[in-house]
Order: sequence, then C-alpha cells, then structure tokens
Amino acid sequence: MRDTQSGRTKGTTSRGVAVVTMVSFLFVAFGGMLVVPAPATAGVAISDKLSVFGDVRVRYEQDREDRTGTNIDRDRDRARMRARFGFKHKTTDKITMGLRFATASNGLQSPHQDLEIAGTNKQNFGLDRAYIETKWGKGGFLWLGKHGISFWEQNEQFWDGDIQPEGAGVGYKLGLGDDASLLLQSTYTLINEEGWSNQNNGVGEDDSAYSLQAVLTKGGATAAIGRLAVQDDNDPDLPGGSADYYIASVQFKTSTALPIKLGADFMWSDGTSRNGATLDVTGITNGDEDQGYVLNASTKKGNWSLQFKHYDIESNSVPLAGQVSQDNFRFSSNFEGQRYQVGYNFGNGVSMDGRIYDQDQKRSDLTIAGTDSWTMGSEDNTRYQVNLNAKF
Repeated sequence: MRDTQSGRTKGTTSRGVAVVTMVSFLFVAFGGMLVVPAPATAGVAISDKLSVFGDVRVRYEQDREDRTGTNIDRDRDRARMRARFGFKHKTTDKITMGLRFATASNGLQSPHQDLEIAGTNKQNFGLDRAYIETKWGKGGFLWLGKHGISFWEQNEQFWDGDIQPEGAGVGYKLGLGDDASLLLQSTYTLINEEGWSNQNNGVGEDDSAYSLQAVLTKGGATAAIGRLAVQDDNDPDLPGGSADYYIASVQFKTSTALPIKLGADFMWSDGTSRNGATLDVTGITNGDEDQGYVLNASTKKGNWSLQFKHYDIESNSVPLAGQVSQDNFRFSSNFEGQRYQVGYNFGNGVSMDGRIYDQDQKRSDLTIAGTDSWTMGSEDNTRYQVNLNAKF
C-alpha cells in the first residue's frame, strides 16, 4: 500500500535552475503547439440517457533525494502517463449506473504508470469505478459498488481522490435558505475481505472503514467536520491499526477581480486503539505524533492559475499513516513541505501545469509496520513535475 516515489538531494541548486528553465520552455513549446481543436469537456452524449467521458495525462518529473546519514544523493527522472475512460447511463429518472476504467488499476494511490516498452513496470488497465446510484427526496443520494468517496475536501491529504472506496455511500443536502446549505454524508468501505476465515476473537474478520461528515456552505464560505473510523480486525496488520481520525476544514472564496481561495485543514487522531500495530521501532506510542495541518491558497486570472499549499503532517495524524493520502510527495505522512503550482488552460479540455513539491521528513528513522514494513530512510526530497492534460 505504500508510495514508492523518490525525492531530492541537497546541493542541487544548479539542477533546480535547469528544471525551472525546462518547465518554462515546455510551457512555451506546448503553448505554441496546442492550437488544434480538442474534445469538449463535459463528456459526449450518445443519447439522452448515455454519455461517455475520458482523459489522458502525460507527465514528466524529476526527483531529488538526500539519504539519511550518507553522502549518497539519489536522482530519478521518469516520464509517466494516466488514461481513464468511462460512461454513465441514466437508467431511470432516479437511478444512474456508471463504469470507469484506468491505467494502473491494480495500484492504490495513483493510476499513473511509467512510459517504457520493456521492463516490469507495466500496469493493468482495468476497473476503476462500477456503481449504481439513486437519488431520493429533494437532496438525497445513495450509491453501491465502487465509487469516489462521499467526503468534501480541498486537498487530498486526508484521503487520496484516486482511491475509489468499495462499499456504499449515502448523503442528504438540506437547503437552509439565504444561500446556505448543509450536506450530511457517509461512506462505508471494505479494506480487506477475509471470506471463510476463523471468526473467533476477531481473527479473520473484515478490515473496514467508515466516514461521517457535515459540510456547511454559505455564499463563498465553507466549513466542514469529518471523521474516518478504521477497524483493523484481521490480526492487526494495518498501519496505525484501529483508530479514529478527524479533520476540520474551513474555506473562503472572494469574488473580486482577482478571485482568491483560502483554506485550512486541521487533522488529528484519537491514538487510543491501535490494537498493538506499531509505527516506529524507536518507540512512538499511542497518542504521539497525531496532529497535522494544511494551509491552502489559490487564484485564477483568465486562463492562468496559481496554487500554494503548506503541509505539516505528523505520522499518526492521517488514516493508515498516510497510506490512503495523496502521493504527490514521496512520503504521505511524517513530513513538512510545500507545493507550488502554476497552470494554464488552453480551452476545450486541454490544460497544462508545472509543480514543485519540496518535502522535509520529520523523522528519518520512522518505520511503518504492517504486512509490508518499510522505513523512511531520507531527509529531504524535492519533485519537479510538468503535466499535459486532455479530457472530453
């Protein structure tokens, strides 16, 4: 379940300048090339009930890593891609079914795969979503199957949007008048299905998780509070074991000539019921390293967009020690870092962005325990990334 992406080294200032120059060149080059018509962005309507959609991303990134306690500086360059295709069918006025297929469908946090003809990094193109959804009342919904999580978030640090929960989701949106609404929603998902195993003393029972969230919106302001409860019933083997995780979020959007979106997320866990699963060979105990936050800022002007995010994430502050969190940084928890992004929208579903992820590990001796134990053996990581996106 862990992320295997690499980061940066110290003493790579000249390389950083070279990469920034490369990013600028690619923006100009692609900007000159992308003048041909592109598909529409809202999907293609085959009939009044059926529509198809898809997207392709081509990515180039460079990673720089400083190894703990050594003079070894590791670099990695790689080209990657993501492709997804799906359809929605409105079976009745109240019922919709949907399917989506994606590259690297056997991965957990990312559908991206490396570009190569030979080698062992080829991934499966397979099922990414499959669900039946029904609307009820004036603002209710219920879905069953494999679907995006029913959880509002302004970044993916609490739950990676590429992970499609398998189970059920339900919610209801209440209109409160005066441009205000309250959304109540929940998702239940199976993590490990144990089948015909011994059910005594919890051994062999399914590992599962469920979320609850309330989202209050009024005008350009949003406030949300949510909880994700993880139940590790199969001989404790999940990172973090059984625990409750919480997130409180606020967001405010201005409507000025230069619209600005500001937000903050605070995350924490109860740290009281991890069923003996350890997070550190040197002695992290229940209740330790269980808080984190993210500060978000973004703006758009014409076709241009800018984003900045600051992260301070302790190892136990997010579910499963970060194994269901965003994987844009090399490690998904136990770090402090910044994300810088500039994007340009060419129109007709085509866009491009350049990103820099700068990450410092809080503890380089941290070992995540579970069925696939591993150690965060680096101190500083930086990723430079360029993405070309097209969708219909």
